[in-house]
Amino acid sequence: MRTHPGLTRAFLMDQSEARIADLAREGSTPQALIARRMLEEPNLYRHWESEHDRLMRSVAETRALHQVSALRSTCFGLIHRKAMFDYLRVQKVTGQDRHAVFELIYSGQDYARAVVLEHNNYLRSLSSLACSHHLGLALLDDRTFGDPMSRYEARYADYFRAFCNSALKSNQYNNEDTISTLLPYLKRQLGILRRAILAMPRESDLDGFHKLEIRTPAPAANSHRMSPFQSGVTAA
Repeated sequence: MRTHPGLTRAFLMDQSEARIADLAREGSTPQALIARRMLEEPNLYRHWESEHDRLMRSVAETRALHQVSALRSTCFGLIHRKAMFDYLRVQKVTGQDRHAVFELIYSGQDYARAVVLEHNNYLRSLSSLACSHHLGLALLDDRTFGDPMSRYEARYADYFRAFCNSALKSNQYNNEDTISTLLPYLKRQLGILRRAILAMPRESDLDGFHKLEIRTPAPAANSHRMSPFQSGVTAA
């Protein structure tokens, strides 16, 4: 087990910048393509660097005993931030449905500008997430940055998809049952997973996590649709 007297901002940034450079040399994987674009566009890279520096500063300024948990919380936030473009890409959302999703999230802002902003946000968030995973898994031997965090990411994608699908006219399953039952259920699952991940010791046995049973009470009758960017789900 590796021990650290405390992660410094300089160490976290040096390792993150080195990770971006390493990813850029890894062929044609999606992460490699994004890393190369980051390096080829100075303005995008500077924006990412400034944003990532704030995230790493927050981790570094946490007491050494709690820095790993702070890094885990940082990953939760990055997973939330990149979810929208993941949803659009994986679900192949186009045309009026794509406009509806941006209206749902950006509420009246110029569509073309919102697309550019959200795509750049996706590139920066995915880059920071790749760096944070590397810091946690490769450098800190924290196994929660493997399967547990991947499981959380998959469940958040389910939640975000259900939320957005409920607003699409082309979705044949768009009804009040989705809003009043499925969304609160998925939100409770995410809360359980997040608390379990934050509570795990760094080198814990993951068998117990994989067997984690997620039980939720019946949703309240007055549940209503709430944006993932407004709900407690996005809180780190």
